[in-house]
Amino acid sequence: YDHVADLSLYVARESHGRGVGDALMTVLETRARALGYHKMVLAALPTNAPGMRLYERQGFATVGTYHEQGMLDGRWVDVVVMEKILG
Repeated sequence: YDHVADLSLYVARESHGRGVGDALMTVLETRARALGYHKMVLAALPTNAPGMRLYERQGFATVGTYHEQGMLDGRWVDVVVMEKILG
């Protein structure tokens, strides 16, 4: 796993829709490439539509689902696993 960057990205609600996520993802990818990483991976809630759009726009592809991975508001939720090969 030396060449895989596992990331989490959180943008404050009041900053949604302002390009913050895109800017952060661009910086993270640039840094990952500079450090020699081969790919980036993340896990996301599929119900987070803005986040899913961001990741897809940034070139991440869904590779699987962890079913009932976590508890949110007293309910089990799935988590989508995504990756981007940096090449």
